[in-house]
Amino acid sequence: MVLSLLAGIFLLLASIVIIRTIVLQQPEGMASQPGRTIDGEKALEVLSKAVQCRTVSHQDTNQTDWNEFTRLADLLAKAYPLCEKCRITTDVGAYNLVYRFEGENTQVLPVLLTAHLDVVGAQEKAWSHPPFSGVIEDGFLYGRGSFDCKVQTIAILTAFESLLKEGKHPKTTFFVAFGCDEECNGSKEGAHTIASYFEKQGQQFAYVLDEGGVVSQRYIKGFKQDIAVVGIAEKGYMDVELSASCKAGHSSTPSFPTALGLVSRAASRLERKAMPPRCTSPVKAMLESLGRRGPFAYRLLFLNRWITKPLLKLVFSRNATMNALIRTTIVPTMIAASDKSNVIAEKATATVNIRLLPTQTQQEVLQWIKKVIGNPAVKLEVVRFTAPSEVSPVEAEAFTDIRKTITACFGNVLVTPYLMLGATDARKYQNLSQCIYRFTPVRMDTSEVARMHAPDERISVENIQHAVNFYATLIEA
Repeated sequence: MVLSLLAGIFLLLASIVIIRTIVLQQPEGMASQPGRTIDGEKALEVLSKAVQCRTVSHQDTNQTDWNEFTRLADLLAKAYPLCEKCRITTDVGAYNLVYRFEGENTQVLPVLLTAHLDVVGAQEKAWSHPPFSGVIEDGFLYGRGSFDCKVQTIAILTAFESLLKEGKHPKTTFFVAFGCDEECNGSKEGAHTIASYFEKQGQQFAYVLDEGGVVSQRYIKGFKQDIAVVGIAEKGYMDVELSASCKAGHSSTPSFPTALGLVSRAASRLERKAMPPRCTSPVKAMLESLGRRGPFAYRLLFLNRWITKPLLKLVFSRNATMNALIRTTIVPTMIAASDKSNVIAEKATATVNIRLLPTQTQQEVLQWIKKVIGNPAVKLEVVRFTAPSEVSPVEAEAFTDIRKTITACFGNVLVTPYLMLGATDARKYQNLSQCIYRFTPVRMDTSEVARMHAPDERISVENIQHAVNFYATLIEA
């Protein structure tokens, strides 16, 4: 009797799951009209020269060579003279570039397109081509910042210059903002200054579009289509210093525990014990989008989370990237104690870097850390904290416009919202719009994306053309 009842319940649940999986399948949408195509040869030439400008930013601004930023600004002014006439030059920061392109319809809110001018440093010995040479070889342009993210700067200006040359205006007013310090944690010279300028002007935007996800090849095994991932939120950022103090001494007569031992054990415990998983709204939106358009197995898994949740968590936890989508991650990154091998340090410190999920608070994470460490002798100090961003809506007209532009320029791709794991300038514009999205209009696989901030960063000539076409299509939509 009991077995029959259990079997009946199982069959009922299985039937519900299969029916939901079939019913919730979303057919392929109508193909978008082909996007606008303009000659990308100039963009290639200017990008090569832009990469040669060593716009490396530093947390200590005294270490930054601001002459290189001036050199880049002069290059862009010469390459895009019509855009230069639209540049705002007061109160936006000495090394930022901000433009205003008036649209045909000034009665609607304008749009803000953003990117950044600065890059991270590069160790030349590790590169096959000098990192600031802008070499073009075998269909690729090599150089630091070629992908992150001078390609967007150049593509945006190329698109507007082409439009202005034709004597046209965008349908709506566009502002363009390029900050000078995105790669510096906590700096306020770049996008922070630009955002303050707009706030003082009382300016609001229909949407903001910054760098972010790409059209990803082979993003998820089993999907035939390339997947364009558009960030609708960013994780928060926190650095916490762990410290402990004990009796100092000579290593020949040690007493235990040592300060370094206490801190090391604390860091090790945090590494071994992950925070509980959470399925936040950006990840739910991604699963819903992928599930409705994906293969049957993924539809079954993603669209029936009410019953597949444990399996989803297990699957996601086995991949570093997927795991970071469902967890606040905590990882030790720095440790310091004695500066001599035969001296026991009186004090030891370790820094752990934390990326917080949306809805997760600073206090909640700190309580978790204290509980896992379980030793009051280890002190905690928050060195830096930036809260997770707000979550932008996927139902908004702005997201639809971006999706249509992506499919117009990249063809039959699956566009999905997702949670950005890293930080961008986008969060600094949160007071200016409820719709903030993050997308870089290039097509890449994970190995190409991994070159960002690494040796041999590069961008294909084809992707430069993709980026130019994307912005040209977007501003005329």
